Formats: sequence, structure tokens, C-alpha cells
Amino acid sequence: MYKDIKIQKIKRQDNEKFTRFEIKKLRFHTKNPCSCLTNNHNNPSTTELMNLNLYARFRNLPFIQIRSDKPKQKKQSNLIIDVLDDDFWGSKVSVIGNTLIVTAIVLSTLDYVLSNGNAGYIFSNVFFMYLITVFFLTEFILRIRYAKELGFGSSTWNYVFSFLGIIDLLSLIPMVFDLLNLPMFAGFGALRILRLWRVVRYIPSFGAISAAFNSKKEDILTSLIGIMLLSLTLSSLIFHFESANRENGFKSILEVFIWSIGKYTGDYGAIALNTPVSTMAKVVATINGLLGIALFALPAGLLASAFIAQLEEQRKKKLILERIGVIRKHFSKMTGGGKHYKYKAQPRWASVDFLQSKFLLSESELFECVREAKNLRFRALKSDPNSNISDLRIVESFQSNCSYGYRKFNNQSKIVVINAIGHNERGISHLAYTLANNLNVNFIAREFYLSNALGNDIGGNSSKEYEKYVLNEHEDINPILVDFLEDIDSFRQDTFFVVLSSAASGRKDLIFEYGNTPETQDWVQGVTTLDSQALLEEVTQEVMSAMTEIEYTGPNQITTKTSLSVDFNSIGHNKNNSLHRLIRERTGANVISLYVNIKILTGPDNLYYSTSIGLAKIIERLEKKMHPTP
Repeated sequence: MYKDIKIQKIKRQDNEKFTRFEIKKLRFHTKNPCSCLTNNHNNPSTTELMNLNLYARFRNLPFIQIRSDKPKQKKQSNLIIDVLDDDFWGSKVSVIGNTLIVTAIVLSTLDYVLSNGNAGYIFSNVFFMYLITVFFLTEFILRIRYAKELGFGSSTWNYVFSFLGIIDLLSLIPMVFDLLNLPMFAGFGALRILRLWRVVRYIPSFGAISAAFNSKKEDILTSLIGIMLLSLTLSSLIFHFESANRENGFKSILEVFIWSIGKYTGDYGAIALNTPVSTMAKVVATINGLLGIALFALPAGLLASAFIAQLEEQRKKKLILERIGVIRKHFSKMTGGGKHYKYKAQPRWASVDFLQSKFLLSESELFECVREAKNLRFRALKSDPNSNISDLRIVESFQSNCSYGYRKFNNQSKIVVINAIGHNERGISHLAYTLANNLNVNFIAREFYLSNALGNDIGGNSSKEYEKYVLNEHEDINPILVDFLEDIDSFRQDTFFVVLSSAASGRKDLIFEYGNTPETQDWVQGVTTLDSQALLEEVTQEVMSAMTEIEYTGPNQITTKTSLSVDFNSIGHNKNNSLHRLIRERTGANVISLYVNIKILTGPDNLYYSTSIGLAKIIERLEKKMHPTP
């Protein structure tokens, strides 16, 4: 069913920032290795892990971390990136790899210090020298190779000229010179001690200091330049007052300026041996000394205030992550549909008032959580379907494990469910995920907002980008949308696509589309996206049958029977900018689109879950048709 894919079995874990996977076997898509399972909100969060002892924290980590926001890599690349991404507690692989790196740094530093700075090594002598040098050289080359994936931009030079990259390079030079028995300048070997600064990668407080400096660097630079200019001006005055005195020890303005700098710092380098002789020079030197206090006090004050602000920001983010965790835990419970519902489902949504009262959050605190969370979003609903105003504020939870949203593949299934509008339509993400997850079919869902170069929303059920993609004009298309379309494009002709979407409230309960022009219901050669008239008739019969007398028992123990109205090709998918048409053109597979009325997607549970049972019947029967018994 897939184009050239291998088998994969992955057990997934996650935390607040990344989707994590416990790998048993890896399967890679033709163009993209695919993360195949859902986010599991029951796994321990980062905050919960921090409360465990070291062994328990290590035991609860996944084997490897795969970041869904990074370009998709091969298995070996994922292992390397996981170690080099500076997230020490990211996974078991990360802990082991970074422990080796830190151990090597400490041993090489101790070796240099205990050998009194000599070129020789005290640990295993030549063997240790070769081993440690090759180890660090290999790590440096790998960091250059994966600079883009590690967040250093599109050029590897961005890493080489970064702070830590320069430290790596400078500390490697004397080690390589020693290895090759090349002569070095005096003191050049001391550069190897710089490698100790590599440990700052694993100390969060250093990140706060760096962020604090970056936030105030313009203010600090401005104050330093101003004070230095004033100091230079006063130094010139001191020189001219002193030049009239024969006992003057200053030979130039620069010498006076250097003298003043020495006085600022306590003259530990003994560069301020001369003293002013004339009265006016002493007065100006006193003023210069006061500037020296400002020279250090003002930038230090700016940096201290910025550092405190950074610590407060980190504390706030930690608190927000904890709140997000409890909200996500609420959505992770399989209570949707009630205990008599045939399938497992998470809650459809939660009102803002409910979440505020349950978790004792203010409105601003809840808004911060949803704004920062990757898998939560606000929606507006109508408390009364007949109202013209959306007066009910709700929060939805959705799944994500890749750049555009969520994907799950099952090489045993020949059904592919597509949700292309999860980012902007209410209820469709929950419905599509519930069906695909319980029926264990292939599932591709676009959950994140995407825009083109003009900032306009793209994708959905129709888009000009779809026409370009069919013509292989990929250059101007948002690369994340290309990921979405390439995953669809990777299926073969012997699959059956079901595109789930929403319909306006004025339409019928369900609209069945199969590629024709509006209101054309008969099979049309080259137009209808089903292979034959016979198949069209079979599928039509299955749709009509599944939507008739659907039985559902809700949490209130009341059993209802629902029949839904069905319309055919009242929207029309005959245009080239249709996702429906793109799927047919690129894969040659059978394609249908099912539009569920928005009143059902946002309506009462009884109607919503009854509809989901009917849609599940359609998908199950299509699956059986794609697997005929011999």
C-alpha cells in the first residue's frame, strides 16, 4: 500500500516541549520517516520527573527523543542529534552520551591542571592523549555536520562562530598540535583549559545569564561607551594640567587613560604607578575616580536587574508548564461518549469557566496556559444553535507529532483518513482523531495554521498551492504544507482516502462528495474520483445505510436512534485547487469527502457521538472492501 516503506514499531512518550518515542523498530516513509503514534498525556511530565531521584528519573525517560519540530532524520542521525542537542535529561541516550562528554571534559581538564600545564598527559600517557583528542575532534565534526538540526541556522559556520563553537575550536587546536608533534607558541597550550567552559551547556543558570545580557546588551554597551568617552576627555585634561609641571610622570594622553583604567580595577597589573602632581590634575583625577565607580556599578546594576527578570521569567514558565500539565491531564481521560460508547474518546472540549473553577485559575492565567501550550486552543461556540452570537468560550485539545500536525500510519490498513482543516474548524479534530485512532487506519491531520509569503492562510479543502503541487512546482509552497502533501502523496493506488470536513449549518447533516460538479450524482469517466459506477453505487449504499437508525447510549443511560440526512455533490470537487482532486491526481486512489454539518460538530453529545458511530461504520465497511476475502 505504501511506496517503498519499511516496518516500524514505536512506543511513544512526551513532555511539555517535545514528542518522545521509545524506539523498538524504526519505519521510515519514502520521503519522511513518520512518527506513528499519539501524544500520551499519561506519561510523567518534566516537572514530575524532576521530583524523582536520579535513577528513577533515568528509568522513566524514553530511550530516544525525536523532536517533531526538526527536519526528519534517519535513525543514526536521530541518535546523534539527541546527544548533541544539550538537553541532558531528554532521553536515556542523551543522558549516557552527555555523561561521556562531561566525563571526558573533566578528565582532560584535570590532566592538564595536574600535569602543571606541560604537554604530557598523566592518564595512560600517549593512549589517553590520542583517545581524548579523537573523541573531541569527532564530536566537533559532528556538531558542524548537524549544525542546522541543532538550531544554528542554515549554515554550519553559524556554529563555528558561536560562543561554544569558538571554545570548541580553540581548545582543540593545542590538542591536535600535541597529537601531530607540532611546535606551539608559548602559552598556546593553555587554550585547552577553555574546554571546561563547555560544561555551561548543561547548567541552566548560565542560559539565564546569557539571556539577561542579551536583553540589556544595548544599554550596557551605551553606558560603557559613555563612561569611556568621559574618562578619555578627563584624561586629556589631566595630561594638559600635568604637562606644565616638571615632575610630571605622564608622557601622553593615552598613558593617563591607561592609568585611569588601572585605578578603576584596583591596579592589579601595576600599570598606574604614576600619580598626578598639580592641584587641578588631582581634582580632575578625583572626578575620574568617581566615574570609575559608575563604570562598573551601572552595567552591573543593569545586568543584575536583567538576571532577576530572567529568573522570574523562568519561574513563571515553570508554573505555566505545571498548569498546562494538569489541563492536559484532564483531556487525557477517556471519558468522552460515556462508558457505553463503542469507542474510546477524550473529552470533546472544556468551557473556560469549567477549567477556571476546576483548577482555580484566573482568566489571564488560563489564557497564558493555552497561549503557551502546543496542543491546546481556544474556540467560540453558540450556547444556542439558533443564536447569531458565539457566546460560549471553550478550550480544545488536539494531537500533534509532526511539523504540520499529526500523522499515524498502519501498513496493514488501506484506508487513509484526512483532516485538512483541524486548525480552523471546531470539533473536526476530535472527531477525525477518535475515528482514526479507534479504527487503526492511516491518519493525516493538519492542525497548525500555515501561511504563504503574503501571510494569507493556505491549505484546507482548497488552495492554489494544491495546483502548484500537482504540477511539481514546490519551490514557492510553504515547506510545512509540502510535508503534509508529501505524506499524502506517498500512498499507492490501492488505498482508499476519506477526507473529513465540516459543512455550513444550512446544509444537510452529511454531504457525500466524490469529485463531480455540483449536483451531478452519476459516475463520470475521468471526473468521478471512484474507479467505477459499481463502486460508486456500493459506497453510496454503505453511506446511506450507515446513516440510518444509528443507536447510541449516552452517559445518561438513555438509548437513542438517529437517522441523518445525506446530500450528494452539493459542494463540488471538480476544480484543480481541490485537495480532493490533488489526492486523486497524485495517487490514483479512490477518494471521497464527507462533510459533517457544523451543528453536529458543535452540538449535543448524543447527536455528535451518534454521527461518529455512523461514520465509523462507513470506514469499517470500506476497509473490508479493500481487503476482499479469497
